[in-house]
Amino acid sequence: MRLVKRCTIKDIVHKKMKSFEQLSEDLATRRAELKAKQREQGAAFKSKGADRAAAGKAKSDALKQRTSDDSGAALDRIKQRAKAKAAAERERKAQQAERDGISAEIAASREQKQDEIEDNRQEREDDVKAKEKKRMAKEKKREELKKTLDTVG
Repeated sequence: MRLVKRCTIKDIVHKKMKSFEQLSEDLATRRAELKAKQREQGAAFKSKGADRAAAGKAKSDALKQRTSDDSGAALDRIKQRAKAKAAAERERKAQQAERDGISAEIAASREQKQDEIEDNRQEREDDVKAKEKKRMAKEKKREELKKTLDTVG
């Protein structure tokens, strides 16, 4: 047989009170757990935000550095090209000066040859004139000699 326990009102109220106390404790515990969870979520959110901000700053800094490096490299390339262009211009001017010097030498050589040719032509003309003068003088002497021989003889 089963024994049935008799409950009194006091026991029933006590059970209900116990349940109410347990309910109050459960609610308090749940509130505490919820506040702790909210604090953890807030801390995690702040942490993630800080991490994202740090990552964004790092990415921005890296981009700035790369841009700065690229700008520096571009500036170096521009300076290098300018130096190369100046060197090429100096080389071109040196070659032009060398060509001009050679041209001047050639022109001087031609002028000297022309002068030599003119001098030689003048000498030949002078020789021809001298020979002609000498021949004329001989011819004149012969005529005078012939005249003198014709008058004497």
